[in-house]
Amino acid sequence: MLDEIMIFLGILCTAYFLGIWLYAGLSSKFPVIWLAAGLCFFAAAAGFRMGIHLPAGLRILVCAGAGIFLLIFLITEILIVQAMFHKPEPGMDYLVVLGAQVKGKRPSQSLQYRIDEAYEYLKENPGARAVLSGGQGDGEAISEAQCMYEYLIQKGIHPSRLIKEEQSVNTTQNIEFSWKLIEEEQEKNTDSFCVGIVTNSFHVYRGTAIARKKMNCMVQEVPAKSNAFLQINYMVREGLGVLKDKAAGNL
Repeated sequence: MLDEIMIFLGILCTAYFLGIWLYAGLSSKFPVIWLAAGLCFFAAAAGFRMGIHLPAGLRILVCAGAGIFLLIFLITEILIVQAMFHKPEPGMDYLVVLGAQVKGKRPSQSLQYRIDEAYEYLKENPGARAVLSGGQGDGEAISEAQCMYEYLIQKGIHPSRLIKEEQSVNTTQNIEFSWKLIEEEQEKNTDSFCVGIVTNSFHVYRGTAIARKKMNCMVQEVPAKSNAFLQINYMVREGLGVLKDKAAGNL
């Protein structure tokens, strides 16, 4: 019975990897984890069928370690899901829109969702301003901040409401560098400020948690849409990202 379960899980993981590859390509290396998981399940199934068993002590140790990790990971995922459904309040002072991949000069789907969410909030809250955060990576003809800026200008948002931050290369830098720009612009105490972190729903918990540690103000989640087919991949990646940033002291 266990070998059949392992084979089923192996097929499921391998099929998901192939689906991601065909659907979105492998611009990120993370989806390879699904192929690796599939191969591990197939190896486990082969071991069960050949009657290979770990020594009792090692088996207890492996099961206990895996159980503890899965419990921590499950709690992390619950926190991520809760943040995905947060409804941002009106009247925030700033948005910080976290960057994502730009394909040439065009936003990726993930970045487009973030820009669209920021636009809707800026349109409904004319007193809010936005820091557009993201540098220029490989394969990007312009910075992520410039890509967001050009799109929002075309949609009718006045340039005076937009601030570009073009040096950051990861989420922690997005937050730190954006906060410096906000502090430099404001002479009054920022304690009473409220800043919204705009990013895709799966990413908003980590982005906001980092912001609450790095920013001396009130912080809210502003979740944008994300791709439904890739959501499981994103959620697993993000769960591991949260654990990594927690270990590094970033949140």
